Amino acid sequence: MRWVTYFPKFERIHLTKDVGLIPFYANHHGYESTLLGHSDAVISIPDEVEGLKLELLKEKRPLFFLDRAFLDWLKANAKSVDVLHLFHLSRDSIFYGVYYKRLNPKGKLYLKMDAYNDHLISRKRYARNPIKNSLLKRTEKDFFRQLDLATIENREGMSLAAETYPELSPMLEYLPNGCNDDYLGKHFSAPPVKEKIMLSVGRLGSSDKNYELLLAALPQLQLPDWEFAIVGPISDDFQLKIDEFFTSHPEWRDRISFMGAISDRKELYNLYSKASVFFLPSRFESFGISFVEALYFGACLVGHKRMYAYRDISKDGEYGCFFEDNDPTSFARAIEEAASKSLERNFAKKASEHGQNSFSWSKLIEKLIAKLGHD
Repeated sequence: MRWVTYFPKFERIHLTKDVGLIPFYANHHGYESTLLGHSDAVISIPDEVEGLKLELLKEKRPLFFLDRAFLDWLKANAKSVDVLHLFHLSRDSIFYGVYYKRLNPKGKLYLKMDAYNDHLISRKRYARNPIKNSLLKRTEKDFFRQLDLATIENREGMSLAAETYPELSPMLEYLPNGCNDDYLGKHFSAPPVKEKIMLSVGRLGSSDKNYELLLAALPQLQLPDWEFAIVGPISDDFQLKIDEFFTSHPEWRDRISFMGAISDRKELYNLYSKASVFFLPSRFESFGISFVEALYFGACLVGHKRMYAYRDISKDGEYGCFFEDNDPTSFARAIEEAASKSLERNFAKKASEHGQNSFSWSKLIEKLIAKLGHD
């Protein structure tokens, strides 16, 4: 059977996320799978998804807002595609889905909604012009009628989507994102040896990642035996804030390391395996895949409710601690609580088992295939 994941424009980084991992794992479960789309550069396949098949579309002039190259590809290939996997409820996706089903009524149409919960509170508006929006709503209705499966990455989002789109409820399922457990199990089979390390991975200086909160919280912490490792690209503006922080708080120079971006994934996973606590100071996260990777290695997590999947990932705080969004004092207390929680007997083992059982693509892909009726 043939599985095609269409993602309009992808980069190498997408291949180790759900965009690449879903077709990669589908290929391990009996499908001839392909990631289809456009790229601005030649992409080398990361070791983590060795064997993933990419097909790059030739650039063509758009047909209104649609990818003409993909429409032409569907016209030539749709009848041989058993599963078409699209991302996001968008005007593009509803047209592509309807067109695919017109060409191949027996094929399975799967939408990974990949949506922020805030976007599920009210129905999608596809165009500002009311006449255009009305016409697109007709296409949406046709799309929903022909859709075989739609998945949401967190349980709260499931409830919101079912309430906002009641006609979608029969096709709606909860399916979180996961880690690449086949790769991790192969290269990191030994139980992790935990150290008193707090880890965070993100883009330092990006407003939504909010690492300013960390700088505000650090002076309030009472954790003299712990070290902090912060991984991710650092903007010039944020580097100035780091410099100012060390000038005001020189005692922290030897306790926190701003490591910059780490492109070697094995090196990054080695850090995950040592870290006892993993935190994100972000204002919001649609999912937070780094939480899942940290959980795989048995870390205690720190997050808040506007990180929409955090309650699911932490199992309502059983494997993590909560703080109030953008509150330095609350953030500091949650980090201290997580430090203590991570030292509890067998915590890392239990957290890792929860992560591997609930957020591993080898298991999630089986659920997805079963929901599509191909098990």
